Amino acid sequence: MHGDDGSHRDHDRHSHGDGDSHEGTAGFMGFWKMEIITSMLFVVGIILRHAGVFAAMDGSGFDLAGFIFFLIAILPVGMPVVREMLDSWRHGSVMNEFTLMVAASTGAFAIGEYPEAVAVLLFYCIGEKLEDKASDDVKSRIKKLLGRLPETATVVEGERLRTVSPSELPENSLLLVRPGERVPIDSVLLGDTPVEFDTSAITGESVPRAFKPGEELPSGIIPVDKAVKARTVRKFSESSMSRILDMIENAQSTKSPTETMLRRITRWYTPIVFVFAVLIFIVPWIVSLFPGEATFDWYRWLERSLVFLVCSCPCALVVSIPLSYFASLGAASKQGLLFKGSKHLDAMRSLRTVVFDKTGTLTTGEFHVSGITGATGIADDDNADGDRILRIAAAVDAESTHPLAKAICAEAARRKDTLPKASDVTTVPHGITGTVDGKKVSVGSPSLMKKLDIALPDRSGEGSEICVAEDGRYLGSIFLLDNIKPEAAKAIRELHALGVNDVEILSGDRREAVARVAAQVGADGFRSELLPADKQRIVEELRQKGGKVAFVGDGINDAPAIAASDVGVSMGKLGTDMAMETSDVVIAGDNLEKLPQAIKLSRKVRSVVIQNVTFALLVKITVMALGAFGIATLWAAVFADTGVTLITILWTLIRLRL
Repeated sequence: MHGDDGSHRDHDRHSHGDGDSHEGTAGFMGFWKMEIITSMLFVVGIILRHAGVFAAMDGSGFDLAGFIFFLIAILPVGMPVVREMLDSWRHGSVMNEFTLMVAASTGAFAIGEYPEAVAVLLFYCIGEKLEDKASDDVKSRIKKLLGRLPETATVVEGERLRTVSPSELPENSLLLVRPGERVPIDSVLLGDTPVEFDTSAITGESVPRAFKPGEELPSGIIPVDKAVKARTVRKFSESSMSRILDMIENAQSTKSPTETMLRRITRWYTPIVFVFAVLIFIVPWIVSLFPGEATFDWYRWLERSLVFLVCSCPCALVVSIPLSYFASLGAASKQGLLFKGSKHLDAMRSLRTVVFDKTGTLTTGEFHVSGITGATGIADDDNADGDRILRIAAAVDAESTHPLAKAICAEAARRKDTLPKASDVTTVPHGITGTVDGKKVSVGSPSLMKKLDIALPDRSGEGSEICVAEDGRYLGSIFLLDNIKPEAAKAIRELHALGVNDVEILSGDRREAVARVAAQVGADGFRSELLPADKQRIVEELRQKGGKVAFVGDGINDAPAIAASDVGVSMGKLGTDMAMETSDVVIAGDNLEKLPQAIKLSRKVRSVVIQNVTFALLVKITVMALGAFGIATLWAAVFADTGVTLITILWTLIRLRL
């Protein structure tokens, strides 16, 4: 944030990890050591000066003792700033805040204002350290929320348990996770019954979630009331928690447009400040050369020039703006909103169109049977009623993992139907076939029936249709509906209230199914039976109409549309791989209400930035003007620089409630 490349500062005097290294008394003293030394010498020097100890000893008016004492006092904080200034010069950035600070302190020494010279760099360094401390606190809170990555994992090896480092575990390792311990690596839950887990580390939600046997457990979640066994499915470095922490650590590498604009402004701002500071000194000197003009008071005009120089330093801006975004990324992470960079947080502010995928985004991806329709013309004594159609379909679907097959089997279990035995079960395009009670059974979409030359009568039902045929004769259809997420309608109402004037649904599902969801959630429009390429094309067309467009999907089939949007949002499903890789924002808990929260947070950040910039500029311009006319002192300039910086830091943290 300093000049073109502020990274060298973080590797020099302010690099201290995530904040833990300076906790406690020893850590505090180590962190503030240089500032404490300078502060003590600074206070002693002021006392000695007022006591008359520092007086001109050689009759020349030069306070040698005071000069040497305050020079020693400034070295602990001054030398790191000088090193950073020279380092930035080597990187091609000459006109930056380091140069301003060093020039101001050097000038103050030149006019004998030694305490002011020390104060300029001392308070500057204190402000920088407080900024770093605030950023470290944000990182620390994020990591405490997410939980530390487990340092050990318990491996089950036959009858014995062995404790190892998670980083050493290969895939397919059998783990034991006790209540209160975190799942160290993404794993599949074993056992016979569902288990409740605390998922707040990833989702930010306090209510435990039940996981079923065979369901994937993301790393970082905690079993609530019983020990569980699980089998790892990927390496430690590729697990959900590792990926989330990497996202947070790297989020600031992508700067927001506001930060980038500030960086561009400082490139020409600093040279202009130097020119004005020099003119404040040079112009009166030139005027004094004309006959009849007063003698030039070099001390007075140099002091005014220094006041202008110190006051003009943009510390409050280069500190508060990046801190506002970084603190907001921390606040978002607490809510289960993971941004891959502050520019994406910035883009959320001006969204005008939000496009949703349907299945898995507005709906849960879990289906339920909405109705069963028998074939017209089949007599009751053929026993072709709804229960028989359901039992036949459930029999061949018993081993299938398809969501529709699972819903059919779940409905049969709910009715406590006794399923006949199915054999020769084979998955085919658009469905599944098998033998039940010695008869050839086909279960699948109308496309499968068409392919098998099985005639379909007129039929009606709400939802996705699964047709059932026996020995080449159509028996009936099972209709299934995708469950709409309970918060979907409320989330869309909030989006409308926030000024999002167009909410649309793009889906590959049938028109009837998409229309039902659109009507229930309050979408402004929908399009159905789309391929991934169609979704991408439509998103691009919406962007051309003006206004930023967000696409919200599951991060897998919707990858082209996510890439085409201004802001790609993935329903994270507790941290799935594709969701992490394809989108700009991940909603870790799959809760749609977090999307309006993201827009509110983005606008709040903007508000804080504007407030800080306005306050800093008003104070600085006022003091700069007063200093140019000799009304403001160098101490006032120090406040206008460092004091304003500290105020903006505090205001940022208070407004963002961190």
